[in-house]
Amino acid sequence: MIDHYESSSWTGLILPILGGLVSFGWIGGALYFAWPTLDNSTPIALAGFIATLCVPPALIGILLLLSLRTSTAEARRFGRTAQAMRAEAASLERTVAMLSETIDANRARLAEQVTTLLALGDGAAGRLATIGTGLADQVTATDAHARTLAEAAAAAHAKLEVLTAILPRAHKETGDLAQSLEATGLSAASHAAALDAQLSALAERGREADNLASGAAQRLAAHITRMEATGETAGARLEQVTGQMSDAVDGLLGRTADAVDEARKGIAAQGEAMLAMLGTNQAALDRVGHDSAEALSTRIAAIESLIDRIADRLSDQRTASDAIIHELDSGITRVSGRLDALHGQGIDRTQTLAASISALGGSADAMTEALKTGDDMARNTINTTEHLLVALDAAAREIDETLPDALARLDDRIAGSRRVVSDAKPELLALVTAAESTHDAIEAIAQVISGQRDVLDKLSGTMIATLNNGRIKADEIGQMVDETIGRTNLFAEEAAPRLVEALLRVRDTASAAADRARETMASVIPEAADALEAASAAAMRRATEGAVDQQITAIARAADDAVLAAARASDRLTQQMLAIADSTALVESRFEEERAERENSDKDSLAKRVSLLIEALNSASIDITKSFSAEVTDSAWAAYLKGDRGVFTRRAVRLIDTGEARDIVRLYDDDMAFREQVNRYIHDFEAMLRTILAQRDGSPLGVTLLSSDMGKLYVALAQAIERLRT
Repeated sequence: MIDHYESSSWTGLILPILGGLVSFGWIGGALYFAWPTLDNSTPIALAGFIATLCVPPALIGILLLLSLRTSTAEARRFGRTAQAMRAEAASLERTVAMLSETIDANRARLAEQVTTLLALGDGAAGRLATIGTGLADQVTATDAHARTLAEAAAAAHAKLEVLTAILPRAHKETGDLAQSLEATGLSAASHAAALDAQLSALAERGREADNLASGAAQRLAAHITRMEATGETAGARLEQVTGQMSDAVDGLLGRTADAVDEARKGIAAQGEAMLAMLGTNQAALDRVGHDSAEALSTRIAAIESLIDRIADRLSDQRTASDAIIHELDSGITRVSGRLDALHGQGIDRTQTLAASISALGGSADAMTEALKTGDDMARNTINTTEHLLVALDAAAREIDETLPDALARLDDRIAGSRRVVSDAKPELLALVTAAESTHDAIEAIAQVISGQRDVLDKLSGTMIATLNNGRIKADEIGQMVDETIGRTNLFAEEAAPRLVEALLRVRDTASAAADRARETMASVIPEAADALEAASAAAMRRATEGAVDQQITAIARAADDAVLAAARASDRLTQQMLAIADSTALVESRFEEERAERENSDKDSLAKRVSLLIEALNSASIDITKSFSAEVTDSAWAAYLKGDRGVFTRRAVRLIDTGEARDIVRLYDDDMAFREQVNRYIHDFEAMLRTILAQRDGSPLGVTLLSSDMGKLYVALAQAIERLRT
């Protein structure tokens, strides 16, 4: 019951105190009783008296030294060492858990940042696609209006060609009619004198000519009326087409300007939002990387200092163990030499004392006859001498009888102490091995932590470089969009006024041509027809071959440039998204590698923690076994020291049965040390069981663990505690 002996550590102080009190009591009593005779004692008697005073304290000291190196003290020291190792293992486990939580938090924040960047990229791509679609729709509408204008111009041109084709034929008919009238007048004038008799016939012919002239005039008037109506219709149609073209161009220019302004505003807002988001993400990543690096460096420094303290403590423990063993050997050697010297000195002093007593008897017989006056004093001296002889004889006999047995017991104790020391050497070696394994585990954890820190530094550098590249490319996209907006504005500022001016000139020219045609058509038909033909041809040629074609070509070219710019921006954004996706895949692969390494380290740390917990459970089972049976055989200790750590666990399971549940409850209720041991055993076992069940294939291992001797002892103790609580 190691912890019981620890809780009762007052025995380690009271025994030396009792030994010191007994020694001082012996010395004080002896001095008190022998003080009257010390003044008259000879030096030899005084030396014997001093030797008699020193023997009991020496024996008490030897017994105390032997009692300090028992199996109980070794077990107690082993329990303290195991407790310290458990504390160190728990501290390392907490450290690894904190590091795992920090890495998981960094990974979660990085995943959120990547998701946000992907969402921003998708939104930007969608908006750019919408802008491209709007530009394509505007270009399609512009093409449709251009086709409508071209069709109207073609229809007007065809009508003007028809009018131009009709005018020469009307002019020819008018000329033919004039020639016929002139020929008729000459014929009438030449035959007027000769044909007086034929006045009736001439009158008839005159009437016929008049009718003919009236019909011709009517036809000419009808032709002129038709020409005027055709001219008015052509002018009205031309004015309508010109107005429609002006309205369409104005609407197209307004919609184009509005679309370009909206695109510019959306792209500018998107660029500002993307730059702000990139700046926020970069600041967050910098802050997280800096905080993580500082926390990791602080924790690594703490772990290194802890490792140094553990190494110093182990070296101090090893030095103290070597010093104790060396002092024990030297003390045993000195005790053996002093016992031998005391034995020789006792024999010599006994012989000397016998010779002195014989001489004293002869002197007393001579003094009896010579000193009659001191008869009383002589008698007292003889009586005192006789008493002293009796006491010396008794002391000599007691020394002769007890000294060999005491020497034999001392030899047995010395042999037993040497056996304990030799038996404790494997345990000390095991402790040293455990300490070295713990040191190796700490070094492995430190290497893993340094590797993770390097990976995090590399990952932070990669993310910062990716964000910088993304910022540079976003700046390039913003510059490209600004250039597109500038070109669009330049087009809207330069091309639109020229197009409007050209259309106005077309409309003015067509109006002037129509007015001039109406004015001149009434006076001179050939001149009106020629002027109208020339003005219409010139106006339509200027309208169709001049500014309209150039402006439509400029609009189409600007629209194509805008579409190409949007396509290039979309391609660059797609490349950025692909680069971000590649970076994300790289980050995910790094995370998978780190997860695999962490799982391997967790497996190694799990094996080490389970081995430490098993050692702790076996150590606790020693105390529990002693609580039920105080008799511990040397064979059990020998098996335990040779490596069979479960010998006491099996013995505890054999001792506990259903009939001893009440004893367990009673001990748990009455014995504080037993309660602490049972609670520690159940806590360690449950911690190991939870650790195993948390693994991927932990259920079969948990069932196997519960069916083992440690599991049976845990079930028995837990059931007993449950009966106590209910």
